[in-house]
Amino acid sequence: MSNDRSKTGTGPATPQGPTRNTLDTDGMLSEWGARLFYPIPKGKGGGGGGKLPLLTTVAALTAVMSAGEVRSRVRSTVSPGATQVMVKITGGGRGMKAIAAHFRYIGRQGKEEVGGKGKTLEIEDERGEKTQGRDGLVRLADEWRVAGAYIDDDSPRREAFNIVFSMPVGTPPEAVRAATAEAARELFEGHKYVFVMHEDQGAPHVHLSVRADRYDGVRLSPRKADLDRWRAVFARNLQDRGVNAVASRQPVRAVNRNYRKLWEERAAGRGQLTRQRPAQRTSARALAVRVEAIRAWEQIARALASSNDPADLRLAVEAVRYLAEIAPGGQVAAREAAKSAQRSESERTGSGQQSPGARPERDRRSDR
Repeated sequence: MSNDRSKTGTGPATPQGPTRNTLDTDGMLSEWGARLFYPIPKGKGGGGGGKLPLLTTVAALTAVMSAGEVRSRVRSTVSPGATQVMVKITGGGRGMKAIAAHFRYIGRQGKEEVGGKGKTLEIEDERGEKTQGRDGLVRLADEWRVAGAYIDDDSPRREAFNIVFSMPVGTPPEAVRAATAEAARELFEGHKYVFVMHEDQGAPHVHLSVRADRYDGVRLSPRKADLDRWRAVFARNLQDRGVNAVASRQPVRAVNRNYRKLWEERAAGRGQLTRQRPAQRTSARALAVRVEAIRAWEQIARALASSNDPADLRLAVEAVRYLAEIAPGGQVAAREAAKSAQRSESERTGSGQQSPGARPERDRRSDR
């Protein structure tokens, strides 16, 4: 009497669809990727009231991001040579007097490095029209005053937002300028805005000033989520121009920097900044954010290392390298994840799935 196996000459049928290992990997990636890349909103007043109940948190998190989305975000973040974009709000004018003063500052009116007193850099507006010189800046300020709700010389509310789009030294300045111009068209449609390129301080950056009131009366009121979106759009436009740029939030990189305000930059340039703030924020909240980010990276690296997919194993190696870079304490977890990736690769190749370039056992025996 023969059984089915002897009739067919084959072993048990190969399971169809995702394996348990794949499901576990994807589940871990979705959960920890959502924690890292898509933080749960804070409650009113900045507390933790926005967090989901404990019993439903994991299910809710895994529904936020697919495993594929997490892989994509991890890949872009850990890409070797990728440069982080910087977009920050440096202030804003409370009245036309302050706005006009900012125009003069970003246009470098009277600065020797652009030709002497009365000479300015070209300032470009949302229509692509360029303004230069003292008289041009006066006309620009007069135009802004009446373009929508009238702006008095002094105002109790912020009538404009001053934003800087910046990249590190070595980035092509024209790519930074063009990417900023494209981002402004997309992000601030319906608003009046002007921008100007600065290259004399090493890192190429663009100063952009946006009128708070849109033509239809809707006011700009940016939050952290808006800044994240601005960075993402800026990075995408740089990528379109051949720059390896990424836009990861500070917590994703386990950092929480204290950026200088514009007045601090000016004071430092004059040698008048008497008090330096720490480069990193040191509050209990900031430290907790960094610890949580490192923990999330550790779990993501372990999840990728436990996968049967060679692409996941390669990504695990990159995630391990990144983890070791952003957190000295993460090097231990990084080594553990690397060992796990090696074990997974050995198990995969040992089960009959040979890695590229591997030689059959009988060939190796012939060498003995």
